[in-house]
Parts: sequence; structure tokens; C-alpha cells
Amino acid sequence: MKRDCPTIQELLAFDAVARHQSITLASGALCITASAVSKQVAGLEAFLGRQLLQKNGRGVELTPQGRVYWQKISGGLRAIEAATFEARSGDAGAGLLTLASVPTFLTKWLIPRLPAFSQQSRHVMLSFSRHLEPSDGIPAGVDAAIRYGPDGWPGVVSEYIAGREFVLIVARSLVEGRHRITQPTDILGHTLLHHEGAPTAWRQWAAQHSVPEVQTLAGPRFAQYSALIQAALNGLGIGLVPALLVQKEVAEGALLSPCGSPVRVDQGHYLCYRPDRLDLPAFAAFRTWLLDEGAQSRGGSTE
Repeated sequence: MKRDCPTIQELLAFDAVARHQSITLASGALCITASAVSKQVAGLEAFLGRQLLQKNGRGVELTPQGRVYWQKISGGLRAIEAATFEARSGDAGAGLLTLASVPTFLTKWLIPRLPAFSQQSRHVMLSFSRHLEPSDGIPAGVDAAIRYGPDGWPGVVSEYIAGREFVLIVARSLVEGRHRITQPTDILGHTLLHHEGAPTAWRQWAAQHSVPEVQTLAGPRFAQYSALIQAALNGLGIGLVPALLVQKEVAEGALLSPCGSPVRVDQGHYLCYRPDRLDLPAFAAFRTWLLDEGAQSRGGSTE
């Protein structure tokens, strides 16, 4: 009997390549050779009679038809994974959740708290996808995304976690040097470090502390807070970052916040998801836990 559906191996290979945009990375994720991945994808293209991938520099990218096809099948593949996980665990509330997150929030704030979630919800397994660009929607196969910026992403529910409160950070070596920082106006003699996603943060901090003539637009810029924090640790300059990302460094004394009060910036970290995700018990459990953790980390305030 002629088959009307591709093999699961072909679909999994195509899905992995689509997610990683690389045959080499897909082969590593699937634990098979790159040539085997290419063979499976070629078989799928032959079965469909359509080109799904095209070369893009050193990697590959989806063709328009390939993107449409992937968006339609990836949700089904995730559903199969989740159902299999549930069946093997013997727990009707079990589930596999795939999340995307901005990197610094994931490593600095979320991962240190995940052991508590795992103890509370042993039936839920988390998988982390690559982080999304600001212009990206939530792709098929991703249950939710933790995003950074102002509220109001179109087409999804967005709920505030934390991150609106920014604090000044500086390395101890810089504070103890010749140009001490004991009051807000002392920043005038130092390099300011900027995050490109928060272009007005320094201006707001300067206005709140009545610092005149501050060159709020001058200084190095960083796309990731992890790099900005490392630059501050190395004494490259003074940073202004979400307080939740430097709790450990400040508590241990590696970074100091020598003067000024926190400033509230109109952006933060948000949990974004499609409304139908609330029908999944595993996601509902994770959402409740995450928002509770966010409220606790900011002292129950709305910042």
C-alpha cells in the first residue's frame, strides 16, 4: 500500500534542521551523522516534490514552502513527544514544555530557581529552545517565550515577571580607585555601559538623581546583559541593569551599588504565550510557579 505520510525519521530530521538552521547542529541533536540528516531531508523533499531548504552562507534556511510546512508539522511532533513522555511516566498531568528565553535571564535568574520547580512538579520536563529576536513571533513547537522589552507583543498573552527596577553597578576596584563614587554626580568622571535594548535607562537615572550634563548616550553598547555585567566586573565602566540579574554578584560583593536609588524603567521580562497553552496542565503549573517567583523576587511589588 502506498504511504501518504513521510516517515517519522524524515520529519524529525527536517524539524531539527529547521530549528537549528544547520545540518551539523541537527545531527548533533539527533545523535546521527550529518550525511544521515541530509539523506532524510532529501527523502522528505522527494516525497513532497518540494524544496524545503536552501543554502544560506555556512548554514541552511527554510524556503517559504518549507517554513509553512514546518509550522504545520512541528506542533504535531511536539504533541507526540509530550504524549509519549506522559505515557512513559504514567502521570496524566505529565508534560514536556519547550520554552525560549533571553539568555541572561535564563542563566542568571531562572536556572538557579529551577530545582525548586522540579521538586514541586516532577511530572514536567522543560526543554529550552534558542532565544527569539524581538521581531519574532512564537514559532510552532515552542510553548512560551520569556522576552525582554516593553509590554505589548501582538498576538500573544504577555504577563510581567520582573526586571523593571534598574540599579547602578560598579566593580569594587573602580570604587576604591582614584575616582571614587559616593554620590550620583560622581558618575560624570566614568565610562557608562549601555544595553541597546534600554536606550533611555541612563537618561532616566540621571534625571531622577539630578545629575546635570551627563553624556547618557556615550559609552560602549551591549546586546546582552551578560556581556554588560562582565564588562562592569572587569572595571570597564559603570553599568545600569535590572536588579534581578545581579543579585548574586551584589550579595557576594563582586559588584557594588555605591550610590543612588533604583530607577523604574518601562520594560522588563515577560512570559509570552498563546492562550491555548493554558489548557496544558504542565504549562499551567509552570506559569503559576514562574509568576509567583517573579512576585517574590521583587518583594510582591509591581515595581
